[in-house]
Amino acid sequence: MTIFLFITLLLGLILRIIGLNQSLWLDEAIGAIVVKNFGLGQIISQFIAHDNHPPLYYLVLKLWSLPFGYSEIALRSMSVLLGLGTIVIVFFIAKELFKKDKWTIIVSCLFLATSPFHIYYSQEARMYVMAGFFASLAILSFLKTLQNKVSIAWWVVFSVSLPLLMFSDYMPVFLLPVFWLYPLIIKKDKSWWIKLVMAHLPLGILGLYWLPTFLTQSQNGKWLIANLPLWKSVAGGATLKQLGLVWVKFIFGRISFNNKAIYYSVIATISLPLAFIVARALHFWRKLSFVWLWLVAPILLGFIASIWFPAFVYFRYVFVLPAFYLLLAYGTASLKNTYSKYLFTGLILTVSLVSWTIYAVVPDQQRENWRKAVATVESRLKSGEAVAFENPDAFTPFKWYSKTNKKEIGLVPKIGAKDSEIRAQANTQIEKLKGIYLFEYLKDINDPNGIARYIIEQSGFIKKDTLGGFGGVGKIDYFVRP
Repeated sequence: MTIFLFITLLLGLILRIIGLNQSLWLDEAIGAIVVKNFGLGQIISQFIAHDNHPPLYYLVLKLWSLPFGYSEIALRSMSVLLGLGTIVIVFFIAKELFKKDKWTIIVSCLFLATSPFHIYYSQEARMYVMAGFFASLAILSFLKTLQNKVSIAWWVVFSVSLPLLMFSDYMPVFLLPVFWLYPLIIKKDKSWWIKLVMAHLPLGILGLYWLPTFLTQSQNGKWLIANLPLWKSVAGGATLKQLGLVWVKFIFGRISFNNKAIYYSVIATISLPLAFIVARALHFWRKLSFVWLWLVAPILLGFIASIWFPAFVYFRYVFVLPAFYLLLAYGTASLKNTYSKYLFTGLILTVSLVSWTIYAVVPDQQRENWRKAVATVESRLKSGEAVAFENPDAFTPFKWYSKTNKKEIGLVPKIGAKDSEIRAQANTQIEKLKGIYLFEYLKDINDPNGIARYIIEQSGFIKKDTLGGFGGVGKIDYFVRP
C-alpha cells in the first residue's frame, strides 16, 4: 500500500498545482497584504481583532513567505502541502479504523486526492485546509489513544493538535464534542477519561487567553451583519439551501452553471447513486459510528449555532470532508458484487475528475481574475480619470495588483452608510473627473440601492463602454463626460 500512497500523492500533487497561479481573490489578497506588510506581533495586535479568524494561519504564512515570496504560487503552495499532508494522515486514519480492509483504505485516499472540493481549497491561500490538516491529525492521535497499549507520545500529539486546530479556524470547535461522545459509545475506563481532560488543558488555557479577542471579533461580526444585512448571506446562515450546498459542493466542488435547470438535473442524477452508497454505510452504523460522528456532529452543531450567529458556509467544513469519503469508500467496499463495486467507485472518481476538469479549463469557474481586470483598466486609464468602487476604498485585490499611482476612489463613505451619505460622498469624489471606471464588485452589499451609480449618471456622465471577462470581479462600466 506504500506504493499506492505514493502514486495517490503524486496524482493529488499534479491536480493541485495545475492552475495554482490564478489571480488572488478578495480574501486571499487581504491575507497577502497582511503577511507582506505586518510583522508577527502586528498581525495579532493590529489586524486580527478586525478579522473573523484566529491568527495561526497568518502567522505561519508570514514565516512561509519570508523564504518563498509573495507570488500566487508561493502563497498557495503551503496549502498544497497541507492538502497532501491531509491525504497521508487520512491513509493512517483509515488503517486505524479499518485494519486490513485495503479497499476502503486505498479508495478513501484516492477519493480525497481527486476531490474537486479539496483540490480547490488546497489551492487557496486561506486557512481552511490548514484546519483540515490539524483536524485529521487530532483524529488520528485520538484514535491511537483509544488503544489499550498506547504511547504517551500520541497523547502529546493529540493535546498539541487541539490548539493548533482551534487557532487555525473557529468552526472546528464543533468537532470537539466528538472526542467526548465517542468514548461514551465504546465505554472507556476512568483513567482514560482523566487523560482526556488533561489533554484538553492546553486548549483551555490558550482559549481563556484568547477569549477577549474572540469576543471583540464576534462583536465586529455582529455589527457588520447589522449594518450590512446582505452580508448575512455571505457569512452563511441556518438555511436548508446552505445545508444542501454542503452535499453538493462536497461532490462537485466549486463549479456551477448559469442554466440552473441543467445544474439541478445533474446534481439530482449524480446524487441518487451516491445517496445509495451513503445509505449502505449507514447500515453499518455501529462499525462506522466514529466516522459518522466526525461527519454529522460538526455540521449539525454548526447549523444550530448559525441560528444565532450566521457562520454556516460549506467551505468551512473542509475538515469533515475525509469522513465523507471514508463513508463512500466503505459503502463501495460493502457491495458484494465486484462489478457494482468498481462501477460505483468509477462513477465517484469520474464525477470528481470531470468537475475538476471543468474548473481547470473554464475561466468563469475559477477565482476572481483581478490581475486581468486591473491590468485592463490601468492600460486604458487617462489623465483626469479615476477608478471607482461602490465601497469606502479600493478593494484589496485592486491595490495588490495595481502597478500605477493613478487615482482610485471609494464612492461609499463607510460601511453601512445611508443613501444621503453616499450621495454626498459620490458628488464630491466625481466632481472634477472626466472619466470613471466603475467596478460593480459587491455593489449589492455596499450600495444596495445603487445610489453611487445614480449620482454618476445624474452628474452628466454617459456610459461609453462595459468591460468584462474577469470572472467573479463582475463588469466594469466606463463613464465619460460628453
